[in-house]
Amino acid sequence: MERIKIFDTELPVKDYYCTDSPTNIKKTKPTLRLYIKLTDQCLAHCKFCCNEQSKDFGTIDLEKLAFVIRYLKEKDILHGISITGDEPMTKPDELFQLLDLIYAIDNDMEVAISTNGYNCREFKNYDKVNQLESIHISRHHYNDKRNKEIFCSSHIATTEDIIELQGNLEDKKIININTMIMRSGINSLPEIKKMLTYVGDIGVYKTGFVSLMRCNPYSESEFINFNTLFAHLDKDFFSGHHFYSKDYCECIDGIYLTEHNQLVEYYARMVKECNCPYTTQLVYTSDNKLTAGFGKKVLWK
Repeated sequence: MERIKIFDTELPVKDYYCTDSPTNIKKTKPTLRLYIKLTDQCLAHCKFCCNEQSKDFGTIDLEKLAFVIRYLKEKDILHGISITGDEPMTKPDELFQLLDLIYAIDNDMEVAISTNGYNCREFKNYDKVNQLESIHISRHHYNDKRNKEIFCSSHIATTEDIIELQGNLEDKKIININTMIMRSGINSLPEIKKMLTYVGDIGVYKTGFVSLMRCNPYSESEFINFNTLFAHLDKDFFSGHHFYSKDYCECIDGIYLTEHNQLVEYYARMVKECNCPYTTQLVYTSDNKLTAGFGKKVLWK
């Protein structure tokens, strides 16, 4: 484990690649991704939400944020930016201003957005939308009604919303669908296959299945280890890799041929331990602090 200094604090950072063996570790230069919490506002009420533990309730100061991004770039430790929240698309105009700031600093920066799809049709009004690395839309079921029940809200993307957004994108691989696997939702291999078929049918090429982080009693009771669902795949699955990051997390990837003869890339991942022994990301909070992860130590304010 290597230590890097961010402002006045030394942080332990992973200095190895995730590999296909928990013991076959290959060294690399440590870098971190910056997560920007644009807002703490969200109109969904997911019972498994981890963000309740790290609310900031502030307003992003673009000048301060620009200083932090430039600082991290000068130290050559920034390998991308993810914009998250709660729900960043509750403030689309502020999100687009934030994206313009990032691209003004580095036009080649890899930028991802995490959203439940609320207001996603507004992306068509942003002129640099096809420059994004990805738009990760949380979608936890193939049925709109059941998906709303899981989110405990109707303020999320419908199937029609996602189809319209995909139709307006030049780069058809920007959208990723992210699905939490849980006992009361997508909970078996047949359900995984239905979700993959749904994703292919709406014209999306990639989806992920994520085991819940066991951050509260609900998540504990709903938790499913993704390995139990992907252990015995049939001939329509083309398995790729099985990566490990020591004992902290693991993931798999591959390609699935749907019943409608569409190829969909998939991955599945799981964080095994909520309290990681090293720094996995940097977070710029909505009240203008740089922290060593969500709800972690303040590095700059």
